[in-house]
Amino acid sequence: MIERLREARPSHSLALAGLLMLPLAVVAPLSLAPLLALTAIGAAALGGYRDIHRLVSVRPLVLLLMLLGALGALSAAWSIIPMHSFLEGLRFLAISASGLIPVAVALNLAAEERERLGRLLLAGFVVALAALAIAGLTRALWDPAPASGGIARWLRHFTVFDRGATVLGLAIWAAVSTPILRDRRASAVLLALATLAVALMLRSRSAMLCLLVGLAVWPVAYRLPRVAAGAIGAAVLFLALVFPAAPLSMDVVARLHQSVPQFDNSMIHRFAIWHFAIDRIAERPVLGWGLDASRALPGGTEIIDDPRLPELARPDAPWMPLHPHNAALQWRLELGWPGSVLAVLVILWLLRQIVSTPSPSARASALALVAGTLVVAMLSYGFWQAWWQSSLWLIGALMVALNGRAAPQPARPAAADR
Repeated sequence: MIERLREARPSHSLALAGLLMLPLAVVAPLSLAPLLALTAIGAAALGGYRDIHRLVSVRPLVLLLMLLGALGALSAAWSIIPMHSFLEGLRFLAISASGLIPVAVALNLAAEERERLGRLLLAGFVVALAALAIAGLTRALWDPAPASGGIARWLRHFTVFDRGATVLGLAIWAAVSTPILRDRRASAVLLALATLAVALMLRSRSAMLCLLVGLAVWPVAYRLPRVAAGAIGAAVLFLALVFPAAPLSMDVVARLHQSVPQFDNSMIHRFAIWHFAIDRIAERPVLGWGLDASRALPGGTEIIDDPRLPELARPDAPWMPLHPHNAALQWRLELGWPGSVLAVLVILWLLRQIVSTPSPSARASALALVAGTLVVAMLSYGFWQAWWQSSLWLIGALMVALNGRAAPQPARPAAADR
């Protein structure tokens, strides 16, 4: 046992995270935050602290994240919920630090370590996909009455699986980068289609959208990586710099509801939320309301009372349900121009690094991941949510580990040294 512990390496912590991440995302997605923390602690304890110097190659990213977290903590000076903003800023810095340690380890993996990581990641992916498929089939075969309670109501709605399906829809790009699937294009496509089919069964819009966008981006990014990266960057710039000033009045929202009946209540509610967020941005355009202060905006908890949109006049559809369901609006609403600029610079830096990746398939998978992530970020979860940020760090570290250059094979202890 002691000898086995002596042979343990930092990559073992990352490999274990690859195995556990997706099953945990299905059954307990909020546990991804502690999983990232434990992965970082385990990697550092097993010698990963020696790899920290490798972060010099991503020094601009480290600096931008530090500035963004520091700005968030500093926003307590003008936030409407100062202590919460201060603590959220510190938490963002802690999550970023926890994510950078696995990335540093991922930059120095040997071929054998990558193969082990790939096998464990695929095993976790298959387990998670099977669990979601069973849930989807149960939903399709047994559709309990809306009035049913208990487990029947839980099985009817399946909202509990939406986060797991979304993480799976993003992690597919790490799965197809594993040594097992990297040169088996047909198997990779089948796995992606199976993931899409499960998302359809679960009616998880976030998972479906991120998968469809990623699948659309991949072939373009494979042939024309700079065009794909430029399009993604232009979309981010538009959303961050132009969208917060868009004339999205409630008259426009009502006309959209009448003109496009395909938009359900959930989508129309998002338009109303964005209208409310844009109005609040105009009130504090420079520095914003404070990190994660969307949940406390004046009037945010009031029910939407518009006779043209009677479907939204219900307690569970306020003007601002904790966050704007759009990362670009959230950056500008809470941290003003400085926060938006820093967040955009992080994304643009990542796109530049991806384009410089020598492997065409690795470039395409990474760009598909970024595109799918941005779709989810602009429509679904709060940007600062710990589970969401932790899932992105874990998937990002796995992508770096699987697509980077192989390091020299670490030497094993000689028999005489044991």
